Amino acid sequence: MPKLPKADTSSSVNNVYTNVTKMQAKQLDSVAYHHSLLCALTLPRSPQRNREYVREFQGRSLKIEAGELFDGKTWIPQPVPYGPKARLAFMHICSEAVKAQSRFLEVERSARAFMDRIGLADGGSQYRLFRRQMNALSACSLKLGYTKPDGKIVAIKTQPIEQIEVWGENPDNDPPSLWASCLTLSENFFHDLIRHAVPLSSNALCNLSNSSLALDYYGLFAYRLHTLESPLLLSWQQITNQIGQEYASSKDFKKESLTAIKAALAVYPAAKVERVAGGLMLKPSPPPIPRHSVSLSDRALVVTSATESSLLSHPIPPPVASLRLHDKTIEKFRFLYPGKDVYACEADFKCWLETSNAAQPKNFNSAFLGFAKKWAEKP
Repeated sequence: MPKLPKADTSSSVNNVYTNVTKMQAKQLDSVAYHHSLLCALTLPRSPQRNREYVREFQGRSLKIEAGELFDGKTWIPQPVPYGPKARLAFMHICSEAVKAQSRFLEVERSARAFMDRIGLADGGSQYRLFRRQMNALSACSLKLGYTKPDGKIVAIKTQPIEQIEVWGENPDNDPPSLWASCLTLSENFFHDLIRHAVPLSSNALCNLSNSSLALDYYGLFAYRLHTLESPLLLSWQQITNQIGQEYASSKDFKKESLTAIKAALAVYPAAKVERVAGGLMLKPSPPPIPRHSVSLSDRALVVTSATESSLLSHPIPPPVASLRLHDKTIEKFRFLYPGKDVYACEADFKCWLETSNAAQPKNFNSAFLGFAKKWAEKP
């Protein structure tokens, strides 16, 4: 596989790559989980001026609205969650819910203990940043929009965290410092998470913990690669439209991406991703966490094959990935949409099936052609 060249990016991303040896020194890895939607459509990487954030790509839309927390006296506005700390906090919440198969979570009274559990350094600035992002996640709401293959438009509104219990630290402060202690996930979000959880390596997350972009590429590769049946070419413009919409041009995003991609591939060595002219070639690859042996926690509780099969039966539904296009369907697509990549459309169709609440179509090929009509209209 050709090596991705280094790019001139921030020192934090470069440090991600040099710190990989720390991960390699660990004998046991633990499984983490994230919602597939947030692997495909990511959180913001920087503070948002507005109290809402929208990410759109190929007929799907994610909208995050900032919320408020009650401090015992008044409602305190929280920002839109952003940056690597928000990603890690969300991944931790998803991981605990999937492992416990419960929507009732205790996230610990001490923020520093919580940070230590997911491998973040204990320090004053880290503590403040992480706590702020956890509070922002606890208060926010999500809206998801997508188009069904039959052309119907669906909009779903959910608040991932239905109930919050907080500790007031330093109550003499104005406003007082708040720290979420117990969380209850909404029933809709919890069941959707169980259906669409993507397994990740906790060691990888720790080593990418300073870079939002590296975490985003790692999540995207973990989500897409193991579902592919054939190579998929993504142009830099397509990648920019999906996870780099805040950049002025795909050229700028490409420059920032190269080192982040290298860091993501360093912690996901089984990933088959090559840089080609105009973009990236994604090839079918094993998932980042082997199915036969993962540990459930830092206490090194290793899951047996039978236990793991039960645990992962919901998060990784295999039917969508195993469905194939008929030769006649491929020929018809190429006749109707000359110059369009049928395999890119197929991958996006499968991605849509996995990230939506739609039932599996009775006729996969007919549903694909219906999806393709909308897909081909997009730039």
